[in-house]
Amino acid sequence: MRIKILAIISLSMFLMSSSCKKDDDKKDSDIKIKDRTKQYNEVEKDSIETYMKTHYYTLDAQYNVTIDTIDPAGSHISIWDNPDLQTLQVNDPKVEDLVYDLYYIPFRIGENRNIHKIDRVFVAYKGWLLNNETFDERIDNLPVWLNLKSKINSSVIAWQEVVPNFKDGYYTDNGDGTFTFSGYGAGMFITPSGLAYYHVPKNKIPAYSPLVFSFKTFVVDDDIDDDTVKNIDEDVNDNDNPFDDDTDNDGIYNIYDNDDDGDGVLTKDEDSNGDGDPTNDDSDGDGTPDYLDADTH
Repeated sequence: MRIKILAIISLSMFLMSSSCKKDDDKKDSDIKIKDRTKQYNEVEKDSIETYMKTHYYTLDAQYNVTIDTIDPAGSHISIWDNPDLQTLQVNDPKVEDLVYDLYYIPFRIGENRNIHKIDRVFVAYKGWLLNNETFDERIDNLPVWLNLKSKINSSVIAWQEVVPNFKDGYYTDNGDGTFTFSGYGAGMFITPSGLAYYHVPKNKIPAYSPLVFSFKTFVVDDDIDDDTVKNIDEDVNDNDNPFDDDTDNDGIYNIYDNDDDGDGVLTKDEDSNGDGDPTNDDSDGDGTPDYLDADTH
């Protein structure tokens, strides 16, 4: 049974997309766009490091995070000095020579399936600004679907860099419209604004804001269109962008198209060897799998 049975899916997807809309009170043209390299190297890099050196976090049994300022007289370990802190080197999406330090801490990797950067993940999360103000939160009993890769590129890019280092978990249907999640991944990350919204303000997030997120990876949807081809395999040209793959040129990207070659036979039915994987069936031996080859069925 797929997680798509959840009655709250449609609502949660609406909420997630709504939360990513631009603030109507301020248009892009109203914001002076700063030089991305200077903004990171001269402003945000130091502010992020200072934040990490002056703050610590605590966890409860459900991996809920509380962040607070370190008391000089106390004994808390700063985020910066945490032995589990990991650093990813991530290229800026617009400036070729600009490389960001993207920090994350894994609390638990997760026990089930791997997550790829073009997957969709059912998550709970909480977001903070560097002043420790919470700008958004989706609690465990109202998680949301998060598309790690977005066509309109309005999502926080840092998610697609961090979350694939985790796995999803398991869920149990409680029979009353609620679900219990277990074995999921959990962690936190700190991202510069260049991997988030940069100059675009979002609701409670001012322009040029580094962001802090904690998260839980409850369930991964690794086959969004239910055609038995994994999302990662829908990226036919293997460039980590599923939004330039449309084999039959019908205007529907393969990742959303359950008949990828447009031959009238569903992709999941172009599995001649019956192993549940259409990617390894090539009836005419031309090197193109049947599900991408309109000449074979």
